[in-house]
Amino acid sequence: MRYFFRVTNGVRELDLAGTELLDEDVARREAVRFAGELLKDDPALLDHGQLLVSVHNEDRSVEFVITVRLEVKAI
Repeated sequence: MRYFFRVTNGVRELDLAGTELLDEDVARREAVRFAGELLKDDPALLDHGQLLVSVHNEDRSVEFVITVRLEVKAI
């Protein structure tokens, strides 16, 4: 099945090509790895407070969303 990974961090980036993966479990693991790699390469992606990676199926329905949030609290 083809899955589409869309990134939102203040600006929405659409995945138009998608990625062929075995099933939803594999897509979930790939999305976690993808979010980690994005933040490793560019920690400033959290400057807007959060990073969302939404995973859509071939019908463009949302399968799940990974949210990484930065909260700064006064000590």
